[in-house]
Amino acid sequence: MTSVRPAVVDDVPAIAAVHVRTWQTAYEGLLPQTVLDGLDVAERAAMWRNAIEHPSLPGAIFVAESDGMVVGFVAVGIYRAPGGERDPSAAQVFAIYVTPDRWSIGAGMGLMHAAIEHLAGHGFAEVRLWVFADNPRARRFYERCGFVADGETLVEDVGGRPVEEVRYTLHVR
Repeated sequence: MTSVRPAVVDDVPAIAAVHVRTWQTAYEGLLPQTVLDGLDVAERAAMWRNAIEHPSLPGAIFVAESDGMVVGFVAVGIYRAPGGERDPSAAQVFAIYVTPDRWSIGAGMGLMHAAIEHLAGHGFAEVRLWVFADNPRARRFYERCGFVADGETLVEDVGGRPVEEVRYTLHVR
């Protein structure tokens, strides 16, 4: 069984490992292999440690646990537009990842439910996220969660390769 709880500093190594392992599996063939091979768990750990130690409220990070092990996480906060400017009228799911060996067991749904409940509790009526256009598994997951592609797109350069992203929006109320 999977449970979801707020992340603590002791979760950082596991969060970083999930982050790297999931990217390397989910984005294989979509992102340059050099980018995936170059992902560093220690660098990700430093990033997540900082986010947990210095949260920007109403931001939050939750982890999914199964058999006492962190198998996934979600990070949320105030929406940041592609240029970096904040839009305090909306929230954003910045990252949601579940280790590949635990896909399709409900951990992702549990994480998303906790994230949406947290954001709704902080008064947000709209939650947005960005997803790679060529990531059908993730897109189906977001659609099952009630998110809808809202027509906004962007193209990012990732390791010298243009990658299209699609924005999804969920109206909470």
